[in-house]
Amino acid sequence: MPTILDGKETTNKVMEELTAEVEKLAKKGITPGLALVLTGDDQYSARYVKLKKKRAEKIGMYCEFHHLEETTDEELVALVEKLNKDPKIHGIMVQLPLAEGLDELKAVDAIDPEKDVDGLSPNTLGKLLMNEECYPPAGVEAIMELFKRYDIDPNKKHWVIVGSSNFLSKPLAAYVMNLSSNVTQVDEGCPHIAKRIKDADVISTEIQKKHFVKPDMVKEGVIIIDNGNIYEGKKVFGDVDPEVYEKASAYTPVPGGTGPMLIAMLLKNTVKAASK
Repeated sequence: MPTILDGKETTNKVMEELTAEVEKLAKKGITPGLALVLTGDDQYSARYVKLKKKRAEKIGMYCEFHHLEETTDEELVALVEKLNKDPKIHGIMVQLPLAEGLDELKAVDAIDPEKDVDGLSPNTLGKLLMNEECYPPAGVEAIMELFKRYDIDPNKKHWVIVGSSNFLSKPLAAYVMNLSSNVTQVDEGCPHIAKRIKDADVISTEIQKKHFVKPDMVKEGVIIIDNGNIYEGKKVFGDVDPEVYEKASAYTPVPGGTGPMLIAMLLKNTVKAASK
């Protein structure tokens, strides 16, 4: 039977550990501080950011929520620079995507690398490539946390990363490059995608195509990391057909895999930043 990499259960354990860590820091007079920045009027993004604030405060962190429904690049960068200088704030997260018309690169590039707990800045990606200390994006952290919790060695494997986003697939590829593993990155349009996936020991998908990966595309014993989130009404589906699970040695379910862990990893990085 394959191992189910349970993101919900793992998240609960991480949150318990973070609560204890925040209590230890409080005895030293330190309260981890997180600033959340949201632009525009997207209701889904607003609910998600408010959930991040709620969970941060639940474990005893200090959290600020800055909602700029109408703003400019200059105003957004000015806010980020102000937060960079605020000693109460140890971590800054700018919710993506930004409101239409805003420059994503300018916003994330303005974040102080020491406070880039969501791992979005070009500086962080460069450090990942150079194998220097930094805060990897929450999605990368979630995958590695699951591997650690379930005693799966990410080394000496052929990783195939299906996707090319700046917030997961590219930084994951950079991270894996510095393991004793091989990495292949492909996109949906690659004419040889089926062959590339068939060679994988670990597959990470992020193309938002319902059940794109079929059983005949993978080998026995593969590890499946499905980062797809395709909504149909109230149901959510992944990039990987559930029939693939029968051939896997381990897999993340959708829902309930990496998704529940993203907030926990953001908070974990903020606590780590405060500890420094």
